[in-house]
Amino acid sequence: MDVEKLKISSLDLIREEYRQYLTENEELEENTISTACTDSFYLYRKVSEEFFWETVLADSFEDIARFRLEETLRKYSAGNVDTLVNGYLSHLRRFRSFLHSNFTPKQNSEDFKAIKNFLLNIDCLTPLAKWAERFNLFDILKITKTEIRHSNILAWLLTPDDNHGMSDAILKGFIQYVVTAGADDQDAFKILLMHCHDFEILREWSHIDVIAISHSQEFVLCIENKIDSGEHDNQLTKYRETIEEKYPDYLKRYIYLTPEGDPASESEHWLSMSYGDVIKIIENVKQKYQVMPEVALLIDNYLEAVRRDIVRDENLIRICEKIYSEHRRALDLIYEYKPDRAADLASIFKSWVIEKENNRKGKLHIDFDKSTKTITKFTTDTMSMLLPDLHEPVSGWSTKKPYYYEIVNRGDRIFIQFVVSSKGLTDYHNQVIAALNKHFPSKIQKERWQWRTYKANSRPYAVDDDYTMEQIIEKLDEFWAEMEKYEKKVCETLHEEGFPKAATASTSIP
Repeated sequence: MDVEKLKISSLDLIREEYRQYLTENEELEENTISTACTDSFYLYRKVSEEFFWETVLADSFEDIARFRLEETLRKYSAGNVDTLVNGYLSHLRRFRSFLHSNFTPKQNSEDFKAIKNFLLNIDCLTPLAKWAERFNLFDILKITKTEIRHSNILAWLLTPDDNHGMSDAILKGFIQYVVTAGADDQDAFKILLMHCHDFEILREWSHIDVIAISHSQEFVLCIENKIDSGEHDNQLTKYRETIEEKYPDYLKRYIYLTPEGDPASESEHWLSMSYGDVIKIIENVKQKYQVMPEVALLIDNYLEAVRRDIVRDENLIRICEKIYSEHRRALDLIYEYKPDRAADLASIFKSWVIEKENNRKGKLHIDFDKSTKTITKFTTDTMSMLLPDLHEPVSGWSTKKPYYYEIVNRGDRIFIQFVVSSKGLTDYHNQVIAALNKHFPSKIQKERWQWRTYKANSRPYAVDDDYTMEQIIEKLDEFWAEMEKYEKKVCETLHEEGFPKAATASTSIP
């Protein structure tokens, strides 16, 4: 075994090669192999990569490894250290045997062929140059998907007397949208005839993202901006009631702004608006004004960032889809082994699921084969009682599983979702999913569907560059608590529909 090569490899790659070794050379159950591929790297995850290698390669391995494991377990574990240390030490011994073996990992010839073909056709990336090489201030500042920054830009553009040089034109564009989007607006003429020069723009007043208010004309426009998150805790109702209490005699209009123009929970009060609508308003106004060059640059950068990262540029999507369809295997491999924080987060996710699996006596079950850097898949005993395995591996994932929970890593945010595949379902599975969708409808409803996705936790967690493992674990624990409530509610509701009662985490685990 080339130890020096392993030392500079990613943790995922080391685990993959170690898994191959255990599968081919040790008579172990799959669950034991999965545990070994996690617990062997306890010091790597809890302390550091360097600390791990120093320990496992030490000349006085037994004494040093035991001492370091005991110290680390006392610091991070609430369990019995004397009991735990022997298990972790056993895993380290086995990994040390792997390092001293003559095992040679298998190389997938198809993977190498895919990479070679991609490199021979590297010019396929040329059409992306207009997006990849263009200067964009929002990319440099890493705020292309930061909700609060977008609200700040909108507030600046909406302010009539600010230095963008477009007077009240953007504000009028939003007001015109309210009138045209609102069906049978009895106050349409009054609103359209307002002059907008005396409007005041407020940010985060009573937690509302943007408010445009004219006291002289007794009019309030509220904008709630959502990019990567959805509504929670009856936000829209609370915001509307706050405005109505503060300005009972004012004319009030409410906009719910999202990337795709998602419907608001209070659709009778809040008008849905998409970022595509915002782009149209800003572009139409900008064409009519001769703004300063620096203002034009900022607005162009903003529109480009919104179109590319929020609304999604259709031309860019077509080019990327074409490249991906031709070189899918190679691009998946490159992304999978790209050293970045996605791999680090995936390692944390997998460790968390395995720890839950061990501590909760098999309550959660990770699927290593179907997990990647961006998505960690697992199942639960509770949901598997409602949606048992198929007879053959014919689901959308080519497994026997009709569903998975997925810990999704979007780079700047993480969340857990519940996904169901339509392929290979029995009549019983279809009945369960129909009942599930009746009481807990997925966001996208289609008569002929392939996937249905349900959010198991209420809000994504924003991950900044300074995250720690402890913060991620704490947030995953919070997600799990919400999942338990979700599963319990699903089970109780479906039991009322006549389906078998499934034991939930709260009833089956003391």
